[in-house]
Amino acid sequence: MRKFLALFAVLMLSGALAFAQEKTISGKVSDQNGNPVPFATVVIQGTNTGVASDANGKFILKTNPGNKLTISATGMKTTEVTVGAGNFLDVQMQTDQVALQEVVVTGAFGIKKDERTTSNSYQVISQEQLDVIPHSNITDALAGKVAGVQFRGQSPMKLNTAGEGFMRIRGGQSLNDVGPIFVVDGTVVNSFDINPDDIASVTVLKGANATALFGGTASNGAIVMTTKKGVQKGVGIQVNQSVTFDKVYILPQYQNLYAGGASANLITFHWQDGMPEGWKALDGKGYPDYTDDASWGPKMEGQEYIPWYAWFPGTKYSFKTAKLTPQPDNVRDFYNTGVTTNSNIAFSKGGDNYNFRLSYSNQSIKGMLPNSNSSKNNFFTSVSYDLNPHFNAGANLTFNTQNINGEFNDDYSNFSSGSFNQWFHRDLDMGIEREFKNFLSPIGTLASWNFTSNPNSYDPADPASFWPGNFWYNPFSYFDNVDYTRYRNRLFGDIHLTYKLNNNFNIRATVRKNQLTTRNSYITKSIVEHSANQTGVLASYQPEETDYQEYNYELLANYQQKFGDFDVSVLGGANKNTTNYMSMVMATQQGLNIDDLYAITNSKAQPSLSNLREKSETNSLFASGDFGYNKIVNLNLTVRNDWYSTLPADHNSLLSPSAGVSFVFSELTGPGISWLSFGKVFGSWGKKPLALGIYQNNLAYNLNQFSWNGNFLIETPNSLPDPNLKGSLITTYEAGLDLRFINNRYGLKATFYHELNDKAPISVTIDGISGFTSKVVNAASIERTGLEFEVNVNPIASRNFSWNINATFSYLLHNKVLNLFGDQQRIPMSGQVTFASAYFALQAYQEKGKDWGQLIGGGAKRDSATGLYLYKVTKDANGNPTRATNILDPEKHWGSIVPKVNGGLINSLTYKDFVFNFSIDYQVGGKYFSLDENWGEYSGLLATTAATNDKGKNVRDAVADGGGVHVKGIDAADGKPVDFYMSAQRYFHSFLQASAERYIHDLTYVKLREISLGYQLPVKKWGANWLNGAVVSVIARNPWLIYNKNKNFDPSEVSVTAGSNAQYPGTRSLGFELKLNF
Repeated sequence: MRKFLALFAVLMLSGALAFAQEKTISGKVSDQNGNPVPFATVVIQGTNTGVASDANGKFILKTNPGNKLTISATGMKTTEVTVGAGNFLDVQMQTDQVALQEVVVTGAFGIKKDERTTSNSYQVISQEQLDVIPHSNITDALAGKVAGVQFRGQSPMKLNTAGEGFMRIRGGQSLNDVGPIFVVDGTVVNSFDINPDDIASVTVLKGANATALFGGTASNGAIVMTTKKGVQKGVGIQVNQSVTFDKVYILPQYQNLYAGGASANLITFHWQDGMPEGWKALDGKGYPDYTDDASWGPKMEGQEYIPWYAWFPGTKYSFKTAKLTPQPDNVRDFYNTGVTTNSNIAFSKGGDNYNFRLSYSNQSIKGMLPNSNSSKNNFFTSVSYDLNPHFNAGANLTFNTQNINGEFNDDYSNFSSGSFNQWFHRDLDMGIEREFKNFLSPIGTLASWNFTSNPNSYDPADPASFWPGNFWYNPFSYFDNVDYTRYRNRLFGDIHLTYKLNNNFNIRATVRKNQLTTRNSYITKSIVEHSANQTGVLASYQPEETDYQEYNYELLANYQQKFGDFDVSVLGGANKNTTNYMSMVMATQQGLNIDDLYAITNSKAQPSLSNLREKSETNSLFASGDFGYNKIVNLNLTVRNDWYSTLPADHNSLLSPSAGVSFVFSELTGPGISWLSFGKVFGSWGKKPLALGIYQNNLAYNLNQFSWNGNFLIETPNSLPDPNLKGSLITTYEAGLDLRFINNRYGLKATFYHELNDKAPISVTIDGISGFTSKVVNAASIERTGLEFEVNVNPIASRNFSWNINATFSYLLHNKVLNLFGDQQRIPMSGQVTFASAYFALQAYQEKGKDWGQLIGGGAKRDSATGLYLYKVTKDANGNPTRATNILDPEKHWGSIVPKVNGGLINSLTYKDFVFNFSIDYQVGGKYFSLDENWGEYSGLLATTAATNDKGKNVRDAVADGGGVHVKGIDAADGKPVDFYMSAQRYFHSFLQASAERYIHDLTYVKLREISLGYQLPVKKWGANWLNGAVVSVIARNPWLIYNKNKNFDPSEVSVTAGSNAQYPGTRSLGFELKLNF
């Protein structure tokens, strides 16, 4: 909707009677659903006198009874009303389907602007686009819907905060991966605690030009959200209920031909005196190598064998053989069917001088991992009350609590995916694993498929050398005996008081609060420690508590006026921000003295203690000005100055300016170009200096719990602080074009951006003689340039059928690290994982002159002439090659971890009472590494380790029988060709493990992410006049991964920045949703 600034009355009434009749009236402008229409123009017919409604649809006007008012707003049908004897007008407007659907853009401090006046790139996501299907968190809801934003999701199996995913705007900007801030009604908050049910619209701001008023907090963009408000008049009740069922939909391609163990032959059991008497029935039978956790065992052909559970007495399986058969679905069968229930009820009411909305949501999740669940309650209220014609009081408050239970580790060697994809037996029956989850061995340990020793080595004098698990537990037993609980409550929002002098000037005072309290407890039971040999898991207890308090005290003055053809809107304000953080973490060490007594004082060794306290303060002044001429040219200026307590007192001031201009040329084209509904070009510039984190400019000493000679100890820092150190300076340039055609049914927005992050802090090594090992200096520079496009199409719009398409596309032209420090060429990305096998290591680095986030290491050298691998060849006595190993290339560059292309497509089709919505997203380029595949092939789990070779034989067959893996290359010693077959186990154990190349993949994918089919129930035909509307929908999430090059994993859900260590499988959801309006 267009924003038209208030028109100042320039004609004075001269008649004494007219003067006596003139009075001041107030009013509200709302749409047919009771929602406010901001910036509507209210004009007295036959005059030039008029005003504009504010952002809440309210206006004040001096006029005479009997005068007619014309109310107009973009996207709405013009409405006429007559002024009566009363002093209040309630104006209701109807949507104009063919009118220009202009958008209100929300920025810092909740400031709203008409999109025609903006000069920077933005994208507004409507409630309809956001709510294709219900979502548990806001980042999932935005995935694939914003141009220039890469969404790295996480498996929904993670019910904790690690499962919310990560958004990267416009590639890499800082030396480390930094995401955008999330802002709800002006308050910055963690995305995990935002309830999508309460969000009305989302504005995505990207560059320093668009986010300058946020200061240094929005270093990589801002996701700005407005919440749903109460109806302007009457009562409204909305009830939403959904339930979805989650199943695993993508798993690695496992082999199902060979069983567990290290040998292709079963081991014959020989019963001896002293062994359990029941074992005598198994004498002479064969068993696989239980101690080895790989799957290089015998071929599964239905032959008789002794399964792992046959050795345990007291079950129906005791001392009985079974048939050795494949278990193709054993991993899939481990995971539960997840059930997510979302319930929301909202009550809203409005009158002449007030409106409010009260919402309650409950989300209940039965997790896919054993014993995992979550329960979240969310309370939200929005209140606005006119105390009198000049004062308004309001509040927007959210309070939520959440309890999360479960162990969600998806790192290497975790006890679910870390086993199934890397170290497991393909013959294990998950049903029997589940049966045995509470079963104990004769010595009281948890029953495991992975014995410490094989039965032939059983020692009657030392049964503990046999029964405990060697490397692994029964996965169900493990999850049953860890108790990880997390509790969190979050309170955030604002209360505000607004003084409105007139339609042109107002002052608002706001207090914002963001509070998070967490209380976690992590218990590993004693039986877990006693039931293992080499797992390294000890009984433990670790309680944690954190408390975060943030306050913002904000004062904002706003003035807007029209001077002939000129529109002026200026604001200024001040903000004071304070933060206070406290954490307390304790943990037992080296096990417990008394089994199952979970107390810190029960620690075998000195427990670890940590008590962190942090405080900071920032004072800010800010101002902005919007100047328009005749709705054609608009100039935008902003400036913000921050004074940070985290910087040295003598230079703690940072200035963030921005400037931009837009030109709406369609106002000049007239009827000669009737097919052009709207046309705007825009350009802007902005600078944003960033502050440093807490204590980076100071020598911060950590108090230690230990003492020496009666004196307490203090840990000295290793990094030397620089009193002149500052944050980096980000500069953004943008230029763009916004077009609408043929009655606004077709639209195109294109943006070019260029950003430079200069003088970024970087850690450099210094001489240890100084007493420090490193120093942080301002040196690094990163540049990024790209294109973004947003297309809106309404190809069909009729009474019974409509079709709307929204598409986004972005291309990252380049994203270079221009400079580090001095002659420094490379630094590792902070906090990123080093992927390592027995032969190689690779990691994500920032390298001078290269694209941001280079994946480096784990290479194998090739012959320059043929492109074939160079090998170090081992030969037998006859000179025939028996083994070849790669020549390592630790400097191999695989490319950037950032995709070049991101995009999405949202389709909405309506036919009579049916609505069909779906969204597709995609990305092209970028690299990631899979440690799962690396170890999965090493251990013989994946299908590639039992594939058919070019002779038509299984690679596990003996080389003499035509089996083996065909190896081709060049002998590095003499340059001669290498061409022979290597045994599969040797090939995947040593040859292949020398290079990471096989496990590095493109991040490219195309995914049908969301789909819903809804039906508007004919409640009025049924005589249900008490019900305004009811919609029932079938919904699905991740129904189809249309394209991905690596068929083992979903590249949109990479668990860490540069790849995955043992990521959980992707999931698919199917469910139902019911929406009721009363």
